[in-house]
Amino acid sequence: MIKRFFESALPLSDNRKDNRRNLALLIVSACLLVVAIFAVVYIIFLRNRSTAEITGVKPNSVNIIEECKNFSKLTGLCVANAELVSPPIIAVMIENIPDAYPLHGLNDASIVYEAPVEGGITRFMAIYSASSTVVKAGPVRSARPYYLDWASEYGDALYMHCGGSPDGLDEIADRNIFDANEFYRGSYFWRDSARIAPHNLFTSSENWQRYLSVYGGKRTARDWTGFKFGDIATNTESVAKFNLEYIKRFVIGWQYSSPSTTYERLLNDELFLDDKNQPITADNIIVQFASVSVLDEVGRRKIVTVGSGDARVFRNGQMIRATWKKESENSRTRYFDMNGAEIAFTPGRTWIMVAPLNTPLTIGN
Repeated sequence: MIKRFFESALPLSDNRKDNRRNLALLIVSACLLVVAIFAVVYIIFLRNRSTAEITGVKPNSVNIIEECKNFSKLTGLCVANAELVSPPIIAVMIENIPDAYPLHGLNDASIVYEAPVEGGITRFMAIYSASSTVVKAGPVRSARPYYLDWASEYGDALYMHCGGSPDGLDEIADRNIFDANEFYRGSYFWRDSARIAPHNLFTSSENWQRYLSVYGGKRTARDWTGFKFGDIATNTESVAKFNLEYIKRFVIGWQYSSPSTTYERLLNDELFLDDKNQPITADNIIVQFASVSVLDEVGRRKIVTVGSGDARVFRNGQMIRATWKKESENSRTRYFDMNGAEIAFTPGRTWIMVAPLNTPLTIGN
Protein backbone atom coordinates (compact mmCIF):
# COMPACT_ATOMS: atom_id res chain seq x y z
CA MET A 1 0.00 0.00 0.00
CA ILE A 2 2.80 2.40 1.00
CA LYS A 3 4.64 1.62 -2.23
CA ARG A 4 1.52 2.31 -4.30
CA PHE A 5 1.01 5.60 -2.49
CA PHE A 6 4.50 6.83 -3.25
CA GLU A 7 4.28 5.58 -6.83
CA SER A 8 1.13 7.67 -7.30
CA ALA A 9 2.93 10.68 -5.86
CA LEU A 10 5.78 10.41 -8.37
CA PRO A 11 5.60 12.20 -11.72
CA LEU A 12 5.34 9.98 -14.80
CA SER A 13 8.66 9.27 -16.48
CA ASP A 14 9.89 7.15 -19.30
CA ASN A 15 12.86 6.25 -17.15
CA ARG A 16 11.63 3.58 -14.72
CA LYS A 17 15.05 3.41 -13.07
CA ASP A 18 14.80 7.10 -12.09
CA ASN A 19 11.30 6.50 -10.75
CA ARG A 20 12.47 3.63 -8.60
CA ARG A 21 15.36 5.70 -7.27
CA ASN A 22 13.05 8.61 -6.41
CA LEU A 23 10.61 6.20 -4.79
CA ALA A 24 13.37 4.79 -2.60
CA LEU A 25 14.49 8.26 -1.54
CA LEU A 26 10.93 9.22 -0.57
CA ILE A 27 10.47 6.06 1.47
CA VAL A 28 13.79 6.55 3.31
CA SER A 29 12.94 10.22 4.03
CA ALA A 30 9.51 9.29 5.38
CA CYS A 31 11.00 6.63 7.64
CA LEU A 32 13.60 9.06 9.00
CA LEU A 33 10.86 11.61 9.70
CA VAL A 34 8.78 9.06 11.63
CA VAL A 35 11.84 8.00 13.67
CA ALA A 36 12.64 11.65 14.48
CA ILE A 37 9.08 12.32 15.67
CA PHE A 38 9.11 9.28 17.94
CA ALA A 39 12.53 10.31 19.33
CA VAL A 40 11.32 13.80 20.23
CA VAL A 41 8.18 12.45 21.91
CA TYR A 42 10.27 9.94 23.89
CA ILE A 43 12.74 12.58 25.07
CA ILE A 44 9.91 14.83 26.27
CA PHE A 45 8.38 11.89 28.09
CA LEU A 46 11.66 11.07 29.84
CA ARG A 47 12.24 14.71 30.81
CA ASN A 48 8.79 15.01 32.35
CA ARG A 49 9.15 11.72 34.16
CA SER A 50 12.55 12.79 35.53
CA THR A 51 11.13 16.09 36.78
CA ALA A 52 8.33 14.27 38.55
CA GLU A 53 10.79 11.89 40.21
CA ILE A 54 13.07 14.69 41.41
CA THR A 55 10.48 17.10 42.76
CA GLY A 56 7.64 14.78 43.64
CA VAL A 57 5.35 17.02 41.59
CA LYS A 58 3.96 16.25 38.16
CA PRO A 59 4.98 18.85 35.55
CA ASN A 60 2.37 21.57 35.12
CA SER A 61 0.34 20.06 37.94
CA VAL A 62 -2.02 22.49 39.63
CA ASN A 63 -2.58 20.23 42.59
CA ILE A 64 0.91 20.39 44.08
CA ILE A 65 -0.18 19.80 47.67
CA GLU A 66 -1.65 16.38 46.87
CA GLU A 67 1.39 15.26 44.86
CA CYS A 68 4.22 16.42 47.14
CA LYS A 69 5.10 14.91 50.51
CA ASN A 70 8.08 17.09 51.52
CA PHE A 71 8.39 20.87 51.45
CA SER A 72 11.54 22.86 52.16
CA LYS A 73 11.54 25.13 55.22
CA LEU A 74 13.74 27.51 53.25
CA THR A 75 11.65 27.98 50.14
CA GLY A 76 8.31 26.24 50.62
CA LEU A 77 9.06 24.31 47.43
CA CYS A 78 8.74 20.57 47.02
CA VAL A 79 11.93 18.60 47.74
CA ALA A 80 12.86 15.02 46.92
CA ASN A 81 13.03 13.62 50.45
CA ALA A 82 12.51 14.38 54.14
CA GLU A 83 16.22 15.11 54.73
CA LEU A 84 15.96 18.20 52.52
CA VAL A 85 13.03 19.67 54.49
CA SER A 86 15.28 21.08 57.23
CA PRO A 87 18.80 20.97 55.78
CA PRO A 88 22.05 22.31 57.28
CA ILE A 89 22.38 25.96 56.30
CA ILE A 90 25.22 27.99 54.81
CA ALA A 91 25.30 31.79 55.19
CA VAL A 92 27.78 33.63 52.95
CA MET A 93 28.64 37.32 53.27
CA ILE A 94 28.68 38.95 49.80
CA GLU A 95 29.69 42.53 49.14
CA ASN A 96 27.72 45.03 47.10
CA ILE A 97 29.76 47.84 45.60
CA PRO A 98 30.44 48.54 41.89
CA ASP A 99 34.04 47.29 42.15
CA ALA A 100 32.61 43.87 43.05
CA TYR A 101 30.19 43.60 40.12
CA PRO A 102 29.08 41.31 38.65
CA LEU A 103 28.12 39.32 41.73
CA HIS A 104 28.08 35.54 41.85
CA GLY A 105 25.64 33.17 43.50
CA LEU A 106 22.73 35.41 44.52
CA ASN A 107 20.31 33.70 42.15
CA ASP A 108 21.37 30.37 43.67
CA ALA A 109 20.44 31.47 47.20
CA SER A 110 17.15 30.52 48.85
CA ILE A 111 17.03 33.64 51.04
CA VAL A 112 19.03 36.87 50.84
CA TYR A 113 19.40 39.46 53.62
CA GLU A 114 20.39 42.98 52.63
CA ALA A 115 21.35 45.67 55.14
CA PRO A 116 23.51 48.81 55.26
CA VAL A 117 27.15 48.82 56.29
CA GLU A 118 29.70 51.66 56.26
CA GLY A 119 28.66 54.62 54.15
CA GLY A 120 25.08 53.41 54.02
CA ILE A 121 25.64 51.10 51.05
CA THR A 122 24.31 47.60 51.55
CA ARG A 123 25.85 44.16 51.93
CA PHE A 124 24.27 40.75 51.41
CA MET A 125 24.09 37.57 53.40
CA ALA A 126 23.06 34.73 51.09
CA ILE A 127 21.40 31.68 52.65
CA TYR A 128 21.88 28.29 50.97
CA SER A 129 20.97 24.71 51.68
CA ALA A 130 24.27 22.89 52.36
CA SER A 131 23.48 20.33 49.66
CA SER A 132 22.77 22.90 46.93
CA THR A 133 25.15 23.24 43.98
CA VAL A 134 26.78 26.68 43.75
CA VAL A 135 29.80 26.95 41.48
CA LYS A 136 30.87 30.40 42.69
CA ALA A 137 29.58 32.71 45.42
CA GLY A 138 30.94 36.15 46.20
CA PRO A 139 32.92 38.30 46.40
CA VAL A 140 33.03 37.24 50.06
CA ARG A 141 33.45 40.03 52.61
CA SER A 142 33.55 40.64 56.32
CA ALA A 143 31.20 39.89 59.22
CA ARG A 144 28.89 42.29 61.03
CA PRO A 145 27.05 41.50 64.29
CA TYR A 146 23.49 42.04 63.04
CA TYR A 147 23.92 39.45 60.29
CA LEU A 148 24.78 36.93 63.01
CA ASP A 149 21.33 37.44 64.56
CA TRP A 150 19.70 36.60 61.23
CA ALA A 151 22.03 33.65 60.52
CA SER A 152 21.14 32.25 63.95
CA GLU A 153 17.54 31.87 62.82
CA TYR A 154 18.66 28.80 60.85
CA GLY A 155 19.99 26.62 63.64
CA ASP A 156 23.75 26.17 63.76
CA ALA A 157 24.34 27.66 60.30
CA LEU A 158 27.85 27.80 58.87
CA TYR A 159 28.72 31.49 58.54
CA MET A 160 31.34 32.13 55.83
CA HIS A 161 33.19 35.46 55.84
CA CYS A 162 36.54 37.21 55.49
CA GLY A 163 37.42 38.95 58.72
CA GLY A 164 34.92 41.30 60.30
CA SER A 165 34.30 44.34 62.46
CA PRO A 166 35.67 44.09 66.03
CA ASP A 167 32.14 43.64 67.41
CA GLY A 168 31.31 41.05 64.76
CA LEU A 169 34.39 38.95 65.48
CA ASP A 170 33.81 39.23 69.25
CA GLU A 171 30.25 37.99 68.87
CA ILE A 172 31.34 35.05 66.72
CA ALA A 173 33.63 33.97 69.56
CA ASP A 174 31.28 34.79 72.45
CA ARG A 175 28.26 33.09 70.87
CA ASN A 176 30.21 30.12 69.51
CA ILE A 177 29.02 30.84 65.96
CA PHE A 178 29.96 28.07 63.53
CA ASP A 179 32.05 30.07 61.08
CA ALA A 180 34.65 29.79 58.33
CA ASN A 181 36.88 32.86 58.36
CA GLU A 182 39.12 33.14 55.31
CA PHE A 183 41.85 34.58 57.54
CA TYR A 184 42.26 31.16 59.17
CA ARG A 185 40.56 28.75 56.75
CA GLY A 186 41.86 30.06 53.46
CA SER A 187 41.79 26.69 51.70
CA TYR A 188 37.98 26.86 51.61
CA PHE A 189 38.09 30.06 49.53
CA TRP A 190 40.03 31.27 46.50
CA ARG A 191 41.16 34.52 44.93
CA ASP A 192 40.17 35.29 41.35
CA SER A 193 43.25 36.68 39.58
CA ALA A 194 41.03 38.50 37.07
CA ARG A 195 39.82 40.83 39.84
CA ILE A 196 41.45 43.32 42.16
CA ALA A 197 41.64 42.57 45.90
CA PRO A 198 39.70 42.72 48.14
CA HIS A 199 36.88 42.21 45.64
CA ASN A 200 38.16 38.86 44.38
CA LEU A 201 37.46 36.35 47.15
CA PHE A 202 35.03 33.51 46.38
CA THR A 203 33.76 30.21 47.73
CA SER A 204 31.53 27.42 46.45
CA SER A 205 29.30 24.57 47.54
CA GLU A 206 32.16 22.14 46.98
CA ASN A 207 34.24 24.14 49.49
CA TRP A 208 31.57 24.43 52.16
CA GLN A 209 30.67 20.77 51.83
CA ARG A 210 34.35 19.92 52.43
CA TYR A 211 34.33 22.25 55.43
CA LEU A 212 31.26 20.55 56.86
CA SER A 213 32.84 17.13 56.43
CA VAL A 214 35.90 18.26 58.41
CA TYR A 215 34.36 20.48 61.09
CA GLY A 216 30.61 19.88 61.00
CA GLY A 217 30.74 16.67 63.03
CA LYS A 218 31.96 18.62 66.05
CA ARG A 219 28.81 20.71 66.14
CA THR A 220 25.48 19.95 67.79
CA ALA A 221 22.56 20.25 65.39
CA ARG A 222 19.88 22.76 66.36
CA ASP A 223 16.43 22.65 64.84
CA TRP A 224 14.98 25.76 63.26
CA THR A 225 11.62 26.92 61.95
CA GLY A 226 10.95 28.33 58.50
CA PHE A 227 8.62 30.96 57.16
CA LYS A 228 4.96 30.34 56.52
CA PHE A 229 4.11 29.67 52.86
CA GLY A 230 0.75 29.70 51.14
CA ASP A 231 -1.88 31.87 49.51
CA ILE A 232 -2.49 35.52 50.25
CA ALA A 233 -5.21 35.77 52.88
CA THR A 234 -5.15 39.45 53.75
CA ASN A 235 -5.82 42.91 52.36
CA THR A 236 -3.37 43.84 49.60
CA GLU A 237 -2.56 46.70 47.27
CA SER A 238 -1.54 46.17 43.66
CA VAL A 239 2.10 47.30 43.26
CA ALA A 240 4.11 46.51 40.14
CA LYS A 241 7.27 48.42 41.07
CA PHE A 242 8.86 50.11 44.06
CA ASN A 243 12.13 51.85 44.99
CA LEU A 244 14.05 52.00 48.26
CA GLU A 245 16.60 54.80 48.48
CA TYR A 246 19.27 53.76 50.99
CA ILE A 247 21.49 56.71 50.05
CA LYS A 248 21.64 59.20 47.18
CA ARG A 249 22.49 57.57 43.86
CA PHE A 250 22.00 54.13 45.43
CA VAL A 251 18.32 53.39 44.80
CA ILE A 252 17.31 49.74 44.93
CA GLY A 253 14.16 48.87 43.02
CA TRP A 254 12.12 45.79 42.21
CA GLN A 255 9.67 45.38 39.36
CA TYR A 256 7.14 42.61 39.08
CA SER A 257 7.25 40.50 35.93
CA SER A 258 3.83 39.01 35.20
CA PRO A 259 5.04 36.35 32.75
CA SER A 260 7.55 34.91 35.23
CA THR A 261 5.59 35.88 38.40
CA THR A 262 8.88 37.03 39.94
CA TYR A 263 10.44 40.36 40.87
CA GLU A 264 13.48 41.68 39.01
CA ARG A 265 16.02 43.78 40.88
CA LEU A 266 16.92 47.29 39.73
CA LEU A 267 19.79 49.58 40.64
CA ASN A 268 19.09 53.24 39.91
CA ASP A 269 16.23 52.15 37.60
CA GLU A 270 18.37 49.75 35.55
CA LEU A 271 18.21 45.95 35.65
CA PHE A 272 20.77 44.55 38.08
CA LEU A 273 22.47 41.64 36.30
CA ASP A 274 24.54 38.79 37.71
CA ASP A 275 27.69 37.13 36.35
CA LYS A 276 25.59 35.22 33.79
CA ASN A 277 24.10 38.51 32.56
CA GLN A 278 20.75 37.47 34.02
CA PRO A 279 18.50 39.67 36.20
CA ILE A 280 18.64 39.07 39.93
CA THR A 281 15.16 37.80 40.86
CA ALA A 282 13.05 36.94 43.88
CA ASP A 283 9.54 35.66 44.57
CA ASN A 284 9.03 37.58 47.81
CA ILE A 285 10.46 40.94 48.84
CA ILE A 286 10.33 42.13 52.44
CA VAL A 287 11.19 45.70 53.37
CA GLN A 288 11.88 45.72 57.11
CA PHE A 289 12.36 49.10 58.78
CA ALA A 290 14.64 49.08 61.82
CA SER A 291 16.53 51.47 64.05
CA VAL A 292 20.03 52.02 62.61
CA SER A 293 22.77 54.08 64.26
CA VAL A 294 26.41 54.86 63.41
CA LEU A 295 28.88 53.46 65.95
CA ASP A 296 32.22 55.05 65.09
CA GLU A 297 34.22 57.30 62.77
CA VAL A 298 34.59 54.40 60.32
CA GLY A 299 30.82 54.43 59.84
CA ARG A 300 30.05 50.97 61.23
CA ARG A 301 26.37 50.47 61.96
CA LYS A 302 24.30 49.09 64.79
CA ILE A 303 20.97 47.66 63.64
CA VAL A 304 18.22 46.65 66.05
CA THR A 305 17.27 43.09 65.10
CA VAL A 306 15.39 41.97 68.22
CA GLY A 307 12.07 43.71 68.83
CA SER A 308 9.42 44.85 66.37
CA GLY A 309 8.70 47.45 63.73
CA ASP A 310 7.05 48.33 60.44
CA ALA A 311 7.45 46.33 57.24
CA ARG A 312 6.11 45.91 53.74
CA VAL A 313 5.74 42.52 52.07
CA PHE A 314 5.61 42.21 48.27
CA ARG A 315 4.46 39.00 46.57
CA ASN A 316 2.60 38.18 43.35
CA GLY A 317 2.44 41.84 42.35
CA GLN A 318 0.72 42.77 45.62
CA MET A 319 1.90 44.78 48.64
CA ILE A 320 0.91 43.95 52.22
CA ARG A 321 1.34 46.53 54.97
CA ALA A 322 2.95 44.63 57.81
CA THR A 323 4.87 44.54 61.07
CA TRP A 324 7.89 42.43 61.99
CA LYS A 325 8.72 40.79 65.29
CA LYS A 326 11.80 38.93 66.56
CA GLU A 327 11.79 37.78 70.19
CA SER A 328 15.45 36.76 70.65
CA GLU A 329 18.78 36.50 68.83
CA ASN A 330 18.05 32.93 67.72
CA SER A 331 14.31 33.16 67.09
CA ARG A 332 12.68 33.54 63.67
CA THR A 333 11.69 37.02 62.52
CA ARG A 334 7.97 36.85 61.79
CA TYR A 335 5.82 39.14 59.67
CA PHE A 336 2.19 39.99 60.43
CA ASP A 337 -0.55 41.85 58.59
CA MET A 338 -2.53 44.72 60.07
CA ASN A 339 -5.01 42.23 61.55
CA GLY A 340 -2.24 40.43 63.45
CA ALA A 341 -2.23 37.31 61.22
CA GLU A 342 1.11 35.88 60.16
CA ILE A 343 1.79 36.53 56.48
CA ALA A 344 2.31 33.56 54.16
CA PHE A 345 4.92 33.84 51.42
CA THR A 346 4.97 32.56 47.87
CA PRO A 347 7.13 29.41 47.60
CA GLY A 348 10.49 30.37 46.12
CA ARG A 349 13.30 32.85 46.85
CA THR A 350 12.76 35.46 49.57
CA TRP A 351 14.71 38.73 49.74
CA ILE A 352 14.77 40.69 53.02
CA MET A 353 15.81 44.34 52.80
CA VAL A 354 16.50 45.88 56.21
CA ALA A 355 16.48 49.68 56.02
CA PRO A 356 16.75 52.62 58.45
CA LEU A 357 13.46 54.00 59.73
CA ASN A 358 13.53 57.10 57.52
CA THR A 359 14.47 55.37 54.26
CA PRO A 360 12.24 56.65 51.42
CA LEU A 361 10.06 53.93 49.89
CA THR A 362 8.49 54.98 46.59
CA ILE A 363 5.59 52.97 45.16
CA GLY A 364 4.96 52.93 41.43
CA ASN A 365 2.82 50.98 38.95
